[in-house]
Amino acid sequence: MNAIGKSSVVFVTLSGLFWSGWVLGSQTPEGQEALARAYEAYSEQQATSNETLFNTTALRAVVCGDADAENAQPCLAIMAAGRMFIVDAGSGAASTLNGRNIPLDRLDAVLLTSAGLNQTADLDELYGAASRARDNALLPVYGPADTQRMVDGLNQAAGFDGMERGLQAWGPSPEPGTPVIVFEADGLVVSAFTTQEDAFSGRVAYRFDYRGRSIVVGGDGRVANAPAAANADVVLQAQAGVEAAGSDAGLLMLTGAENPMAGRIQVSEARAAGVENVTTARVGMLVELPLDNMDINVRPL
Repeated sequence: MNAIGKSSVVFVTLSGLFWSGWVLGSQTPEGQEALARAYEAYSEQQATSNETLFNTTALRAVVCGDADAENAQPCLAIMAAGRMFIVDAGSGAASTLNGRNIPLDRLDAVLLTSAGLNQTADLDELYGAASRARDNALLPVYGPADTQRMVDGLNQAAGFDGMERGLQAWGPSPEPGTPVIVFEADGLVVSAFTTQEDAFSGRVAYRFDYRGRSIVVGGDGRVANAPAAANADVVLQAQAGVEAAGSDAGLLMLTGAENPMAGRIQVSEARAAGVENVTTARVGMLVELPLDNMDINVRPL
């Protein structure tokens, strides 16, 4: 049985134990102990299953964040070459990943498309979760020019020096039309870029290239038709404009919807504008780009 099948069996068993325990006496020490064992078994199984997210057979992304928060900014956890990067630390980023037993000790860096509150609300939580699980007490944070001031404030509030412990800001400062590589190893290349419009607004986008597959994350910007997004398998941005119709992305994922109804409206408007392959990014969604074919697999995690 595959990992997903095993996890489902454990979940069904857990559900059965819960309801039978509730009816037959979950308030007894024996019932509570049985439920605790079941939850522990399910968590361990889910954690084992999630280790496959880090194998070298695909480029993957998990949509995270608090879907119910007002003005929530979705975050994206990118997995490739056994590493993990998080783009935008929106509210609920850490709890979403922890709740799905995705190991935050794998986190290499946080990449911010903007230094605003919506993109940084959970940055301190991510640092705390990542630092507790590993020896390295520093967490690199890439972003636009304002990132340094924001990081300095968080470090000062927490009593960190940013040199041996805490957040460590890096500003790639790309010029419009000139991407800057911020990470390169084991076949994975991460580059920062901006457009003329986004540079004026202080926004940065990122492209992840891994052995022939690619994901572009634009945050609140509109980057689907930017030169740096050319031929990308998947592009994520807040909304689609008319210019997105000229994009050659395999799939455009919209991240700016406040609720499912708004998401459906966005998709309808994008299709009416001529965008063919478009969908809404939802929290808990897994995007998988296998290396042995050109499929784009999207499913709940």
